[in-house]
Amino acid sequence: MSFSGKKFRRVKCENIKELLASTHANDDIVRVIKTKAPFVTYTLLDGNTLLMDLEIDGKKMSHTFRLGEEHVMKKNDGGTVKMTYTVEGNSVIKQVIKMPDGKTAYFRREFNDNEIKMIVTMDGTDLTGTIYYELVQ
Repeated sequence: MSFSGKKFRRVKCENIKELLASTHANDDIVRVIKTKAPFVTYTLLDGNTLLMDLEIDGKKMSHTFRLGEEHVMKKNDGGTVKMTYTVEGNSVIKQVIKMPDGKTAYFRREFNDNEIKMIVTMDGTDLTGTIYYELVQ
């Protein structure tokens, strides 16, 4: 995987505020997307396990996911969301997040050597947001 083990930092967003406003997204998603430029690293541990390291405002979080399997993740407020990660080829990670309110968010991360282009769509709107990350290390 071309992206495995590389650290990226968010550099710009397009249409994200409009997307979040149109869907009344839950506070956790809004916070993660709007927070100061997070750093993210995805590492493929074996053929079916993905490690995501996320650093936001100096706080580090790590999550390990089995590809293709739905995982329950606790939110800061004690609630849960269900997430599924899949990998396409050597350069795309897809993520589906099912919220307790029944809405679903879709994230498609397209990697190249020096950047990630993340395309975000959500149930309830035709809008698409895009978030760009650049390689840090």
